[in-house]
Amino acid sequence: MQGFPAALSSFIGRAGAVRDVVALLGECRLVTVTGPGGVGKTRLADQVAGRFADGARLAELAAVRSGLGPGGGGRGAGIPEQPGVPAGEALARVLGRQQLLLVLANCEHVIGAVVRWAAGGR
Repeated sequence: MQGFPAALSSFIGRAGAVRDVVALLGECRLVTVTGPGGVGKTRLADQVAGRFADGARLAELAAVRSGLGPGGGGRGAGIPEQPGVPAGEALARVLGRQQLLLVLANCEHVIGAVVRWAAGGR
């Protein structure tokens, strides 16, 4: 999966969590997985990604300081900045025809910007 760290251990005992997230994604386009750092949220997303024809992309947002700017989260997902195009629209142009899971990780400090970005705004 693009951008996911290499797994250094096996993923055991979380089949129920994988099923729950897959079921939620069958009903909703946006699912939030929360929990303390280090519990395996990104690993869980990586496991769920295998259910998508085009896999997944991880947008790591820990280094973003304020807002997402024109390219912000898109760069984190490997989407090149498109001058004058809002990040959500650029993302839709590049990924719109794919069936994939986009994981926005470590975004709690810019959650307002993430919500606007995910909705296609700036």
